[in-house]
Amino acid sequence: MNAFSSIEAITLQHSTRHMDKIQAQFPQAHTQKAVEAFVKLDKGVVFIYTGFYVAGFAETDGPIGAYFLAKTFQTLGFTPVIITDHFCEDYFFEFKTLYIPLEGLFKEQYELLLNTYKPVCHFAIERCGQNKEGQYLNARGVDIKEFTAPVDELFKLGSKTAPSFGIGDGGNEIGMGSFAEVLQNKEFFYDYCVIACDYPMIASVSNWGGYGFIAELEKVLHVNVLPSFEEVEKYLEFIVSKGSVDGIKRESTMSVDGKEWSIEPQILQALKEYATKG
Repeated sequence: MNAFSSIEAITLQHSTRHMDKIQAQFPQAHTQKAVEAFVKLDKGVVFIYTGFYVAGFAETDGPIGAYFLAKTFQTLGFTPVIITDHFCEDYFFEFKTLYIPLEGLFKEQYELLLNTYKPVCHFAIERCGQNKEGQYLNARGVDIKEFTAPVDELFKLGSKTAPSFGIGDGGNEIGMGSFAEVLQNKEFFYDYCVIACDYPMIASVSNWGGYGFIAELEKVLHVNVLPSFEEVEKYLEFIVSKGSVDGIKRESTMSVDGKEWSIEPQILQALKEYATKG
């Protein structure tokens, strides 16, 4: 018997941003539900949205999860395309990457991208999304709109015709609008992204949510796709060399969301045990 009965039991550990309040209100196996939908998709292009501006760079939470999701999707026969902005330049050299300018695109240009690539789904992980005032607020409640390309406009448009997935750890990310009923409680959440998605997922760290999705895929499909801690650490080292910063410490350091890096292998090990044991 697994030590953990669900992905959320693992990925919501060490919570510091009240995501457990969402789980208490919506006590579902969100990741399992999302994977059940994903495995039914026809093979094709998957748009992956990520990159969260912090102190002049993209933070370390998001790109790591996006990178390993892309590798997993590729292994499963999909074609990953990363949607981001120039703060993540060269983070995803192995995959096709579309950089949306900070000023955004015209609706016709977004439609052209959708018609050209015909994505079978849209998958956001740790990407700041607009609130009801059209602001893009970070964890400190500061509007970073001038540094945030409106890739959520592409996500919204694409979600009208293809399934959408979203991973967040604070409520201000694309897809978290699905939990508006909880997020509007100002006692716990200062603000939230109003953009919903078909299959929202939550975690204490969004990267962990990405690994959780991969672990659930591994469990369902019986394929070895969950990255090792060594692979994750190597990729973190790579993006830190590009300037990526810890979103809490606001420093270019080997950590994510202010968490002790020693926790990372524990999360990955728990997910591996969940994915491979009966």
